Amino acid sequence: MKKALNQELMRTINKKRILDCIRNNAPISKKAIANQLETSITSVSTVINELLAENIINNCGSSKSTGGRRSELFQLNPTASYFIGVDIQVNCLFFVLLNLQGEIVTSKNVCFTDNKADSVVALINQEIKALIGKSGLTLSNVNGIGIGVPGIINNEQRLIEFAPNLGWKDVDLCQMLQLDIPITIENEANAAALGEKIFGSARSSDNIIYISIGTGVGTGLVFGNRIFGGINYHAGEFGHMTIDPDGPACECGNNGCWEVYISNPAVLKRFQTISNAKLNSYDEFIELFENKNTTAVRVMEEVSEYMSIGIANLVNGLNPEMIIIGGAISAVGDLIIANLLPKIERRCLTKSYTGLKVEFSKLKEQATALGVAGIAVNRFFEQYN
Repeated sequence: MKKALNQELMRTINKKRILDCIRNNAPISKKAIANQLETSITSVSTVINELLAENIINNCGSSKSTGGRRSELFQLNPTASYFIGVDIQVNCLFFVLLNLQGEIVTSKNVCFTDNKADSVVALINQEIKALIGKSGLTLSNVNGIGIGVPGIINNEQRLIEFAPNLGWKDVDLCQMLQLDIPITIENEANAAALGEKIFGSARSSDNIIYISIGTGVGTGLVFGNRIFGGINYHAGEFGHMTIDPDGPACECGNNGCWEVYISNPAVLKRFQTISNAKLNSYDEFIELFENKNTTAVRVMEEVSEYMSIGIANLVNGLNPEMIIIGGAISAVGDLIIANLLPKIERRCLTKSYTGLKVEFSKLKEQATALGVAGIAVNRFFEQYN
């Protein structure tokens, strides 16, 4: 019995290793898999046949001939399974539908005015069904849903403990959705960090910090390719790092938090203070900045200064490989970065700054949704462990 169990365990491990090899190196031949994993062609062929029967992989052609018989090439079957990522923002939802290869099938943005949990859940249910129906799929084709939330998540209980900008407290979103599909919930900044790691500019970096600038300011921490959540899952609340103890009051009850200087509402408030003109949205401020409006340029210079203070604190304290800045401000990242980098460097310890990469997100509004969808994909593959 023990021998049979050991053989079954080894077969399962081998299957997972071969599937991961195909996932990371496709298109790839049996011989290339065997060479890379240092195992026999016979073992690879047995597992390949199983995966083909399960429809998880498919044949995608043949390798170029080098004089002998051409080898069959294999890849993940993109239509074998689908995954949905949902980014819950303060007044809108962003959806993305991925296939098994992690390719975007479709995406959608939906705005709302009623942000009560019941109303948002009903809208998510409605739009998920619409999204998959429009793609010619059914719920049975979807094997994972990831949801990013701007708040504190209890990962053990899968509970949204507190989402201040939504006014949510102790919301059991998984139970409320009542979908017979595996659901993952993650903090939006953590999810965005993973989105950049899996799909964006941080693919080759193991230790990254994602700074999410919006209604509030959050940071996603990925160290050693894993989200760092802290002992109570509250890690990353650097938006409430004190920049000036005598500064403006923050909604958290403290004074002078980073958030009160660089968040979108803080920027609009500062613009109004200087110009006596009220803007309708942050997008309007960005447009004025692009058009070199004097007040907008002045405000952005102040924001850049405060951004550099907070980022330097993160760099000196955590020594990451990469900092990625996301949110609506990333639309003008190319206009800011040259001014921002020297400010950061001036405030950093030399060794901490050495080798650091600082970029604005190129995934823009898709980062969080892609990140949570990516988590759902990874959890689907964990079944082969």
